[in-house]
Amino acid sequence: MKIMEKPIEPKAEDCCNSGCNPCIFDIYQKQLLLYNKYLECGETDDTSPQENGLSQLKYTVFTVVENKTICDLHQLITFKKKTENNNKVWWKPGDHFLFKFCGAETACTRAYTPVKVEKGENDSDFSVIVKQYDNGLVSSSLCGLKVGDSTYWRGPYGHYNLKPNLYEKIVMIAQGTGIAPFITIIEHILKDEDDNTKLLLLYCTECDKSILFREKLYAFKSFWNFKYEIFLSRLNEFNLKYQEPISKHKLSTEYLSDLKLSAGKNQFLLCGSQMFTACYENYLKNILGIDKKNIVLF
Repeated sequence: MKIMEKPIEPKAEDCCNSGCNPCIFDIYQKQLLLYNKYLECGETDDTSPQENGLSQLKYTVFTVVENKTICDLHQLITFKKKTENNNKVWWKPGDHFLFKFCGAETACTRAYTPVKVEKGENDSDFSVIVKQYDNGLVSSSLCGLKVGDSTYWRGPYGHYNLKPNLYEKIVMIAQGTGIAPFITIIEHILKDEDDNTKLLLLYCTECDKSILFREKLYAFKSFWNFKYEIFLSRLNEFNLKYQEPISKHKLSTEYLSDLKLSAGKNQFLLCGSQMFTACYENYLKNILGIDKKNIVLF
């Protein structure tokens, strides 16, 4: 039987006061309830946060192992835990971590989806993809990190529960870096030979130079239960791979209608800007008649 330690109450200075969700104090209250339940029943689950190398209640220091450009305005930054222990950093498909930014005059947090580091690349724990924005305080700070720099993270957090064969098809609609949580979900399902869930990814991005995971998506084509299409909002000439499904136009609502997706047997996952997700959520619910319980926002 696993022993659950009492969660440590955060100090006032642990809160960044930026309104981040989840707040570190909300997480503490949740873990305190689990701990009290453990005292009553003497049991804890197999995903107890104490078993993770990353904490939801306090920031853990990770150093930068690599920071490289992967496509236009996008950096892949890889991190390793500064202090060694026996606990691995783990997360569920679709989870995110919170990065703590401490500037000269302000402190805040930003959510980033962790990406698994490919075996053999380096000895590290996780990577994140960051798009650098003009006047973006946090993104500029991350993109400017050097190897050996220290950063502060907590997590993992997430509300998505992936269950094999629960739906006939999972339709993922992503914008830009919003593809990151879906890549982890896709990989998890494709690795499970007993999971027959069909997957459809509709990925919206600006141009060919901003396509993330292009090689990986093309390799996923070999799986019988995975299909995808990339939609570009900016037209330019570039070379396509053999039968690479890239459309040189934006994803239209008419395209979704033409798919004739069953309302009850499919799940819809949306990730992107607030305007992007609101647009497609509204169309799915009010035009296609998809029940809101079958729509998940990231």
